[in-house]
Amino acid sequence: MRHEVFNESGERDLVFVLGWGNKIEHENVQWLVDRLVDADYRVTVFQIPTVVTDFETEWVKPVAEYVDGLEDYRLLTHSTGGLIAEYLEGAEYRVYLSPWWGFHDDLQNPIVSLALKVPLSWSILPTGGTDREMLGELATDRQLADTPSRIAPTFLHEAKRAQAHLPPFQFPERSAVFYTPDDAVVSAATIRERAPEANQVVYEGGHQLFDSPSREEHIETILAALAEGRAALE
Repeated sequence: MRHEVFNESGERDLVFVLGWGNKIEHENVQWLVDRLVDADYRVTVFQIPTVVTDFETEWVKPVAEYVDGLEDYRLLTHSTGGLIAEYLEGAEYRVYLSPWWGFHDDLQNPIVSLALKVPLSWSILPTGGTDREMLGELATDRQLADTPSRIAPTFLHEAKRAQAHLPPFQFPERSAVFYTPDDAVVSAATIRERAPEANQVVYEGGHQLFDSPSREEHIETILAALAEGRAALE
């Protein structure tokens, strides 16, 4: 798993776990990293592999081993990163952006159900494609081109398994969850069911908040939640 550190001299450690298909160098990922650096965080960004055969070994373990070496840290996650986060310990405060805690309705179909039973680690299933309406109006041509057009059955199987074994929502006083009700990638209903209402922040503008035109109105709340947890939302 690839990771990169920004602002080595930052006062506090922050770990940012990206979602499936996100790349560290994507312009809008960097927009968010820059805001974190401006807040004097030492930011470690993890770019997750898009094909895995074991959730714990290939997704959780590399991040867990890294954070085990930190005295304390704040945790920011997006999408699949928010699923990984539920298996990490030690974060002082947690902010989830559109966490992938449940499959979207579009993935509740016979083809996906069959794929979950096939142990193939080849990217053979079409994703249906992504566009700016799905991700956010500010998504760049590069982001859209970089998003994989196919997905491996083992990726879906391992994600589904991890979702099925999620612990109860942890640390509500130290967490904030941002999501859009019209999310076309993850299940917004699962987010509403899993996170207490007091921990939820609703935004408009696509699955990726850093691609949304509303990102400027929410960035200060994100930073405040990373510093104060749920109290920043009151």
